[in-house]
Amino acid sequence: MATSEQSGCGCPPTAPAVPSIGGVHHVILTVNDLQRSRPFYATLMPRLGYPGISDYGMTVGFWGAGGSFWIKQADTRFAADTFCKDRVGLCEVAFRAESRAQVDALARDVVGFGGTILDAPREYPEYVPGYYAVFFADPDGVKLELVHIPG
Repeated sequence: MATSEQSGCGCPPTAPAVPSIGGVHHVILTVNDLQRSRPFYATLMPRLGYPGISDYGMTVGFWGAGGSFWIKQADTRFAADTFCKDRVGLCEVAFRAESRAQVDALARDVVGFGGTILDAPREYPEYVPGYYAVFFADPDGVKLELVHIPG
């Protein structure tokens, strides 16, 4: 996989022109098989607003204006471990969608590039009115979500 022209991690500045609070600068997921996960995330992340890529061999970063998202190879001591959203640690990662159509398009395509649909797109009015999401898993079973909430 090609490495981007940008030096460093490709992370956006943390000091915006207009100060704000909140937001996540970066997320790093550890995966059991980087060779299997790399093409999945290389297809997924540009669709979610992370078009830049920095590939350092055992760590790959995807970046855009909203921050960066990284995957790295798990230590061989943990090769038999699998993801469980109910263990201490990460439960899921949810990404913002610009429209319901974006949610539906990803749901149509994600299986084709190595994901698994956990819950098909639908409204979740018990969260907030208009909450529309698809829940899916990466090749290691890490739970991901794409959600649209109208303004």
